[in-house]
Formats: sequence, structure tokens, C-alpha cells
Amino acid sequence: MTEQKSKAGGFYLMGIGFAIAAVGAVFVWLMWSSYAQVQETKSWEEMPCEITVSDINTRSAEHISMEYSWKVEYKFTVEGKVLTSKFHTPRGIKWTSDQGRIKAMIDAYPVGKKTVCYVNLDNTKQVILEHDSQAALYSIWFPMLFVVGGLGIMWSAIRGMKLIPC
Repeated sequence: MTEQKSKAGGFYLMGIGFAIAAVGAVFVWLMWSSYAQVQETKSWEEMPCEITVSDINTRSAEHISMEYSWKVEYKFTVEGKVLTSKFHTPRGIKWTSDQGRIKAMIDAYPVGKKTVCYVNLDNTKQVILEHDSQAALYSIWFPMLFVVGGLGIMWSAIRGMKLIPC
């Protein structure tokens, strides 16, 4: 009589492999979505605009150091109508404790500067001064390693349990 080997360990490894692959897949999807958003904004119409507000926002609370963000507003014209926007990039402006970074933005975009903005003509409320970075696409290989590794663990577990002929 042959002894039957328990398959519990194999199912455990399949679960671990699935979890690793699933987490990797979520991050691949998030990075791809970020890249797709950047590509979408690159199809928006480039239009002349003028900076009307360029200043520092501050915030602080008890026991928390001062933080800064850039307050920007600019005007542009679409089909003869003057519109305004406050968006630097699609992700918005982050708060930072480095006041120098904000001052650099103010120096780059002083009040009265004529520059270009990118307008989604299908929805003129979607306007940005600069496109986001495409870094998500350059880094997408890292979570893909988790997907491949997780699938490899699952495949190894399936082969070890002899659920499929090899």
C-alpha cells in the first residue's frame, strides 16, 4: 500500500504565490494607469496662458512644523472665453517643508509671465501647466517581478502536488 502525501503544503504555497502575484498585479495596474494619464494629457491642446497668481500657501498646527505649497492661478482663452485654472500638474501641488522648492516655482512662474498650458478641449476644467513624469512606466518592471515570481511559486506548487502531468 502506498502512503498518500498531504497536499496542504502545496495549497499553502499556491496561496502565497497567488497573493504575491496579486499584489504585484495591483501595482502594475496602478503604474500603468499613472502612465496612461500622462499620455492622455499629452494629447491635450497647447494654449497660451498668463500667470495671475503665484504665491506660497502655508499650514501648520501645534507640534507640527510649517509646511508650504505653491498657490498658482492662470488665465487662458478658449473659443473667445477667458477661463482660469489652478492646476500645475494633474496630481496637484504637494505640501513640503522645503520652502526653497516653492520659491523656485514662484521664480519659474512669476505673476504676469506668459507661458503655455495644456487644455482638454472636451472638458475645459481639465487644464495643467506641466505634464507629470513618465517615471511609472520606467519602474513598472519591478512589480512585474512579483507577478512573475508569484506565478512561478504557484506553478512549482502545482507541479509538486502532481495536479497536472509534467
